[in-house]
Amino acid sequence: MSHFTLRAKLRYRWDNLMSRGPAAMIAVLVACTTFGVLLAGAVITWLGLHSEGRDPASLPENAWSALMRTLDPSGLSSDTGWPNRLVMLAIAVIGIFILSALISIMSSGLQVKIDELRKGRSLVVERNHVIILGWSAKIFTILSELLLSNHSRLDACIVILAERDKVAMEDELRLKLPKRGRTRIVCRAGNPTDPHDLDIVSPQTSKAIVVMAPDGANPDAETVKTILALTNRRRGKKQKPYHIVAELRDSANLKLAKLVGKDEVEYVTADDLVARLTVQACRQLGLSLVYTELMDFGGGEMYFREEPKLTGERYADCIMSYPHCAVVGLQHTDGKVRVNPEKDYRLQSGDKIVVLAEDDSSIRIGRRPEGTGVGLVREAFPPDRRPEKILLLGWNDKAPIIIRELDRYMVKGSSLTVVSTYDVSKAFDEEVPLLNNLTTDYWTSSTSDRTILDGLDLTQYHHALVLAYSNHLDQQECDSQTLMTLLNLRDICDDENHRCSLLSEMLDIRNRELAQVTRADDFVVSDRLVSLVLSQVTENKDIMRIFDDLFHHEGSEPFLKPAQHYVPLGTPVNFYQVAESAILKNETALGYRLKSLHYDPDDHYGLRLNPLKSETIRFSEGDQVIVLAETDV
Repeated sequence: MSHFTLRAKLRYRWDNLMSRGPAAMIAVLVACTTFGVLLAGAVITWLGLHSEGRDPASLPENAWSALMRTLDPSGLSSDTGWPNRLVMLAIAVIGIFILSALISIMSSGLQVKIDELRKGRSLVVERNHVIILGWSAKIFTILSELLLSNHSRLDACIVILAERDKVAMEDELRLKLPKRGRTRIVCRAGNPTDPHDLDIVSPQTSKAIVVMAPDGANPDAETVKTILALTNRRRGKKQKPYHIVAELRDSANLKLAKLVGKDEVEYVTADDLVARLTVQACRQLGLSLVYTELMDFGGGEMYFREEPKLTGERYADCIMSYPHCAVVGLQHTDGKVRVNPEKDYRLQSGDKIVVLAEDDSSIRIGRRPEGTGVGLVREAFPPDRRPEKILLLGWNDKAPIIIRELDRYMVKGSSLTVVSTYDVSKAFDEEVPLLNNLTTDYWTSSTSDRTILDGLDLTQYHHALVLAYSNHLDQQECDSQTLMTLLNLRDICDDENHRCSLLSEMLDIRNRELAQVTRADDFVVSDRLVSLVLSQVTENKDIMRIFDDLFHHEGSEPFLKPAQHYVPLGTPVNFYQVAESAILKNETALGYRLKSLHYDPDDHYGLRLNPLKSETIRFSEGDQVIVLAETDV
């Protein structure tokens, strides 16, 4: 149709006006009311209408009376004279229509606004807030740790942006995190890879940004896209660099991710992290408890402190200068971190001391009290390093990394047997690297069947690792299989009276608690450990360098060594003496573990990190000292 009628044009313009929403409707209603009131006032004035006993009024007075009738028709009973009554009745009817329309428009407008807010698309106006981009099972651990970290802050805020319904996120958070202290958690719905959606959470005013790896076929690609969206929106603008902490699932993507994020991003490679900790913990029962204590905010926290008073002092003197803190290492002026440096290294100007403390108020330099004794290095013979046999039950993407790390730690001639319910021959041949110290064999069979496990002759193995089938089963099914395998292995060890280190991978922290009902073996909870590291690095990006050093097979790492290697058993000593004995061995003492409390979850399984150095201890057979050292000798 080449020609539009006037009616069609007016109808089109009216539809466009109404589509603008409640504000446009109210404006039209106000205009119509004004026109109607003025018209009614003019008619009343022109006809000279008035109630009996009253004089005719002016146009403004009649317009005001007409307006009052539209708002309050109850005065109709006082009108007299039928012409006047009919006009006022017409005005009252129009007024009822106008008020009804106004109430309806305002009600629907309010409902629209509420619906928009429930969609989670409104702008977040915050400063120094923490932003979490994405949603996964790890988010609850991260939030729990950040809430602990913020307990002393008056106005802390955490903002979550994820492709989920805002109300659903809030309901789940309210169920799992009912106690939040002073910290506010704000949820917004949006795509973290979309720059326009990122603007909603105000990243330019944030303190830190956590990028979580999403669930899916290629999570690292989504992580890289999110980082690109963040960094590109800031490019060309005079804004301070972001503090971004990102999770990567596959370490093979780390090099590409670093090209994208440069110095603004600290990456936590989940599979590498869990694999390295698994290898370290399987060789030392209790080590995963130490790492968990180091990583979470519930116990001690790591602080970086520059102490001008200690400039020029030896590292050994720095260890003894903190009565309420455990020294971990140093950060040099170039940003490099050294865990357990040489005891005779002298602090330079600008060096920072890394300490483990309950809170920053306890970081105070003090002199060693008189009468605390001196360190006494007990004779420690090097252990007889013989080849060991390891049993690996289960398989997932971390298995090749675990095998590679085991090869670095084990003595030449050690052997590894892999048993998996699913065929791993292709993955084993393609992904397991050439090994120097380990010989390997693998076969397919059920790892939860008691008959099969009995036939393995567990007494010949020094270590047993149980991995989750995360490539084949969902989280709960994985943990159910792992739990069945673990309970069977425990029972076999008890029947055979065989001491074998058992280490299992639990994906859900709740299932770890189920397994610990009967015994406090070591567990590696993948999502929890990664979440703890993400939380720590969110608060201080330099802590990632500490973890990199601790998890690396070279350099110093935590060890649990017999207490009699440091002090006499059965004799009252203090931790000053323990620390000094460790210094004489070129080690840094962090705490101790008591054998009598190994199976007491209410007492941290006997673990004491960062004890008061002046407290008196009486060690017994089987007690251990936790130290940072280069070797287990």
